[in-house]
Amino acid sequence: MLKPDRLDRFLPQVFPSGVKVSSFAKHCPHCKKLVKSPAMHGVALLVVDRVFILARAECPQCGNRFEVKCMFDDSKQVHPVLLPTLMVRWLMLWHARQLRRRGIPLKPLATVVGDEQDAVVTQERVGLLLADSEVTKSPETVGSYLGLPIVAWIEYQGQRYNYDRAVPEEGQFRLSQYEALFDRRLIYRRSGH
Repeated sequence: MLKPDRLDRFLPQVFPSGVKVSSFAKHCPHCKKLVKSPAMHGVALLVVDRVFILARAECPQCGNRFEVKCMFDDSKQVHPVLLPTLMVRWLMLWHARQLRRRGIPLKPLATVVGDEQDAVVTQERVGLLLADSEVTKSPETVGSYLGLPIVAWIEYQGQRYNYDRAVPEEGQFRLSQYEALFDRRLIYRRSGH
């Protein structure tokens, strides 16, 4: 459900506010050199408006291995997590299970990419992330997904978006520039595109 992987495969992370974080690094406690996310193995999970990271890093300069246990918010401020590793892992697994039960994908915009150039292209092509409070919703529904209704269309800043498809259960997909992710489970396409 929450499988450890190379940490850069969890990026970019997109916050509900629309802020994107496409890279992550920590200083090696031994040699003080910067260790980037490809040299880390673990998990990153968006929990409400914070991204929690739990990983093992290996410094490419000195070979030192160290634990990375932190969280960052949409202002890109990194804070240490002082809870024991086992408790952090348990809390992340619990939250991942809650998301799955509610039908919300674990990595809404994290597409596994092969190199940094692909990651930049993915980030530039990302559509909108819209919350319920930001849109006007159609009074008509076109069905349901995971027990929740699918509204026919939504409006955001004067633009109408029609229902296109649901987010795949595996949680990996791309949004075009004319698409919007609504309620973290439904994809809408701008009218005329």
